[in-house]
Amino acid sequence: MAHNDVSESLLRGMETALDIWAARFDGENDALYWVLRVKAAQTSGGAGGSGVYALIPAAVKDDVTEHLTADRRYWDNVRYANLDRVTQLWGVIVNAVRVAAESHMATDGQKQVFAYPVESLVAFFRSARERMEVADQLYHCFKPMPAPECQALAALLNVHIDAALDAALLRRLVRLLDDEGPLSESESADLDTLANTSLVDAAFRGLRGSA
Repeated sequence: MAHNDVSESLLRGMETALDIWAARFDGENDALYWVLRVKAAQTSGGAGGSGVYALIPAAVKDDVTEHLTADRRYWDNVRYANLDRVTQLWGVIVNAVRVAAESHMATDGQKQVFAYPVESLVAFFRSARERMEVADQLYHCFKPMPAPECQALAALLNVHIDAALDAALLRRLVRLLDDEGPLSESESADLDTLANTSLVDAAFRGLRGSA
């Protein structure tokens, strides 16, 4: 799949997930929903986020504004010459799951910028998995990417996994995939918990052999 095709699939997948989140899981009262909605609009049409920003409910507007300001400063300081807007969009999810999982890979800066409730992330992934064809397309976008965070997203978007998606599973999976080398005591406990699901084969074994 060409880069432009992947970027388009990632953007359309995000937009569909947000539509479902709003319709079925009370997304419009969630700060993360609006941050993603504004950034998706900016990705689609440059300054298009201003129209979406005007729709944000008063109850969450200050929180959303604070997150968007911190988010803009964060990406302005990233050391890449041309960082695709859709990469920044999904980067919110990547960094937020690391922070929510209390992964050691999350930097102090990321902990300040991407601190969202884990329940918001669970709602996002449930929304993204609601339509199988959308989840499957997103899964195949992330599956070939070797970075651990992309493998975690692929696993969380895999609709064929037999594990119920909840906060505990999200945290365990991200922690396991984010580290390297021998398992720590807490990681061994996480692996034991996931051992009865197909997540071990789908996302873990192969990255660390038979550990």
